[in-house]
Amino acid sequence: MADLERRVENLENKFPTLEQRVDNVITKMDMFIEESRAMRDRRDAEMREFRERHDNDMREFRAKHDNDMREMRQEMRTLQTNIDSKIDGMGKHVRNISIAVIIGIAAMVVAVLLK
Repeated sequence: MADLERRVENLENKFPTLEQRVDNVITKMDMFIEESRAMRDRRDAEMREFRERHDNDMREFRAKHDNDMREMRQEMRTLQTNIDSKIDGMGKHVRNISIAVIIGIAAMVVAVLLK
């Protein structure tokens, strides 16, 4: 019986220690879960901030790109108008030269015929 009483007493002594260890593990697990949640919340906030910055940067980039494209189209229209006017001017010049050549040839023909 004494052996049984000693074993029971050992168990009674070990039980509070074991219970304290379990409580410590539970406390550490709760702290770990809290830290994990806090880290996830921070990471989510950082990702949200990154996305907002990225979206703002993309909006600025698109606005600048659209503005640059408008300016480029306007410059192309201006160049096209200039080229069209130069081609029209060359057409008039060619027509004038052609008329002068025809008149010159006619004058030579008349000169040869009158001789």
